[in-house]
Amino acid sequence: MSKLIPASLGAMGVGGAGVGSYIYLTSSENKKEEKVMTFKEKYSHALLDLEGNTNDTIWSSKLTALKTGSPHHPDLISAKNAITSQGEDKAKPLHKEACRKIYDSPSDNQDYSHDFKKYCSKLLGDLVTGTWISSDSNSNSSWDGKLNDLINKKSELVSQTLKSFAESLKTGSLTEEQRKTIKDWCSTQKDQFFSGEGDNVIQEIKSYCTSN
Repeated sequence: MSKLIPASLGAMGVGGAGVGSYIYLTSSENKKEEKVMTFKEKYSHALLDLEGNTNDTIWSSKLTALKTGSPHHPDLISAKNAITSQGEDKAKPLHKEACRKIYDSPSDNQDYSHDFKKYCSKLLGDLVTGTWISSDSNSNSSWDGKLNDLINKKSELVSQTLKSFAESLKTGSLTEEQRKTIKDWCSTQKDQFFSGEGDNVIQEIKSYCTSN
């Protein structure tokens, strides 16, 4: 789209065009280029430590995922191949270097978004210790205990979503739909990027989503 604007007063153009003449600016010329944030900028809290050993346990789990995964970034593919051909010790620095490059890449790259989440980032699920409950929602053995805990401790809940859900629960009349609700909430939390949540949030997820 072009934009017609008056030329500067008193300006004389080629061929005698003078006061009142117009010039055209295309929208591309008149539009500031928007900068796309890098993964490092957009997900600063979810980055893994590339230099020290703070996140060694998480790095190990990401390397395991990479071993059986389908990465897109060429350096991650090389790291995956190195796991088999050279062993995990050789693959670890390659894995970290690949993630470093992804951290500096534009966050709107969909292929690298997959790689970042699966192999290079810190999710809430990585920070919650214990065994995540995997029982189906039609099984009351695991989820009913958690639902009753929600009823009894609803005034202490940090999550507003959980608090609202707890208000709808009644002891002794729990349903499969309610079990599915808490199960789905846990699955969502597990897959969220860490964004600086406090220990109370992590502990709450552990309390209602794990068996220990």
